[in-house]
Amino acid sequence: MKVTIAEACGFCYGVRRAVDMASQAETGTKTLGPIIHNPQVVARLSAQGVAPVDSLDEVGDGETVLIRSHGVGPSVYEEASRRGIRVIDATCPHVKKAQQDAKKIVEEGKNLVIIGEKAHPEVISISQWGANRAIIIDREIEAEQIPFSESLGVVVQTTFSQEQFKRIAEILKTKTNDLDVHMTICTATQQRQNAAVELAGKVDAMIVVGGRNSANTGRLAQVCREQGCPTYHIETAAELDTAAFRGMNHIGITAGASTPDWIIQEVVDIMENLQAEGTEVMSEELLDQYDYEENPKKGDVVKGTVISVNDDAAYVSIGTKAEAILPKKEIAVPAPEKASDVIHVGDELTVEIANNIKEEGSIVVSLVKMKKVEDWKEVRDAFENDQLVECVGKETNKAGLVVSIKSLRGFIPLSQGDVKFVKSLDNLVGETFQVKVIDIDEHKNRLVLSRKAVLEAEREQKRAEALQNIEEGAVLEGTVVKIMPYGAFIDLGGVEGLLHISDISWKRVSSVDAVLQVGEKLNVLVQKFDQERNRISLSLKALQKNPWIAAIEKFEVGDVVKGEVKKLLPFGAILAIDPELQGLLHVSELTEKRGAVVKDLVNIGDVMNVKIIGIDTDKKKISLSVLAIQKDEEEQEVRNYLDKQEQAEAADDAVEGE
Repeated sequence: MKVTIAEACGFCYGVRRAVDMASQAETGTKTLGPIIHNPQVVARLSAQGVAPVDSLDEVGDGETVLIRSHGVGPSVYEEASRRGIRVIDATCPHVKKAQQDAKKIVEEGKNLVIIGEKAHPEVISISQWGANRAIIIDREIEAEQIPFSESLGVVVQTTFSQEQFKRIAEILKTKTNDLDVHMTICTATQQRQNAAVELAGKVDAMIVVGGRNSANTGRLAQVCREQGCPTYHIETAAELDTAAFRGMNHIGITAGASTPDWIIQEVVDIMENLQAEGTEVMSEELLDQYDYEENPKKGDVVKGTVISVNDDAAYVSIGTKAEAILPKKEIAVPAPEKASDVIHVGDELTVEIANNIKEEGSIVVSLVKMKKVEDWKEVRDAFENDQLVECVGKETNKAGLVVSIKSLRGFIPLSQGDVKFVKSLDNLVGETFQVKVIDIDEHKNRLVLSRKAVLEAEREQKRAEALQNIEEGAVLEGTVVKIMPYGAFIDLGGVEGLLHISDISWKRVSSVDAVLQVGEKLNVLVQKFDQERNRISLSLKALQKNPWIAAIEKFEVGDVVKGEVKKLLPFGAILAIDPELQGLLHVSELTEKRGAVVKDLVNIGDVMNVKIIGIDTDKKKISLSVLAIQKDEEEQEVRNYLDKQEQAEAADDAVEGE
């Protein structure tokens, strides 16, 4: 049996540095948490007197503590300094850079985003250096939910998947005007993943060696399985089940960045000795007979038990020598963000073999294919009974919108997307809504749908309900849906009415869009309702008090007021006596001189006292007079004169009486 070790595997620089520092530390030194995610290494160091503790509370004042490769927050350094604890800092240099980048982003006033696993100790330490102000995400859907901000600074968990990071970064570009990305993914991580992918494509099976709590080791196993290669994740050589490799000719081995060389070598030794110990090596002919005469074929339906699951796939035992792969895209439509969200270890599943095992080597199974049969039945029943189905918008093209209905894909032509003409259905991507089936052909996988038919039915129902409430004189709440030069169309809950520009306000309106906006809600009066022509005339002005009436209530006939000349006419002048009121000063009330010319007597802008001699509220007319004031003054002079005469006569009579 040929055994090939991946070109890049095992300890990375940061891990090796941390382990070396721990190995050289004095007996009694504590490590703050496991030095790396490998229980065997931690156990060896503990045997040497360098054991992990959970917090500084377990470290005495003046003792020595070693900071593990994942790093810690600044408060740990501060407490250690205060208590005189000696610190050996084994933080991975790549993690240290991510911590400092996070600190800088926050100090610059930018919003901090950390892409990584929320509970991972490295991510926690980076967040602490970012003053615990970070938004931590590890999925595209979480990136979509981040609110828009002027500037974003981004750091990444050093062991994060580079492909996943790229997808998330593309989304973050839409969330800010200034995206400051600090690429803190360790190159060693990517090198190990690339080497594992390359090797997985050449061998019969992959063995991934490393701690089960190690993020980077778990991702190595994930990328190998994604290549369709049977993959076995073990922590030590003791977990190897050599019977699983019976009949295989070529085995690949890789290991996570926290796996020491001695553990890797133990696995290599066992695998290289398999043939010497009598393990059967089958010819291609025997291998074909073994694999495909007794094992299931594409299209077979089998039962199995989930034995492990990660974000991207579940692994199902179906009685074959290697577990079957259930990718998340084969779990449901649309695919879940994480396979582990819906599939769990121990689940009993009935699945369909989805691939040609003989050609591809691995076994891929599907739940989706099992669901499609019943989903087609449900859609056909809806079509035959004129019922609606629920779908989710997936992606658009020039012709319309691709949607999913459970495990099925359907299509909404552009003309069937809305009741009005639209150039695109982009607004429906990601939305859940109901549609009507208008064409179905299961054999051709053809499913054509209409959202327009649903909207038209809803609109007609709303219109019928709304018309029951329409009557002249009714006051209704409406929404401005369209603005035209001559007025605005108001939606009254399913039916539209016209609010003419002349009925918007008592004041002169020069432009409709200067006083109303689309989407604005307002109460309107139904002035006229023509049921036969379905025309509704509305008024906003009718619900407002006439400003002329409100203003004239402050005045009475006989009041003397100040008026400003606003306009000259051949027969008089128009004077403003209030911001809302103007009156006519007729030439005959301005002078007694016959044939007088108004412009020779007053000018625009002149301010003078005038007397209100008439108010016609029906015609909204006010009559003013200057002569009336002069007449009043003359009459007052006469009264004053007569009063004086009476007083003088009374005085004379009194003298004569004496």
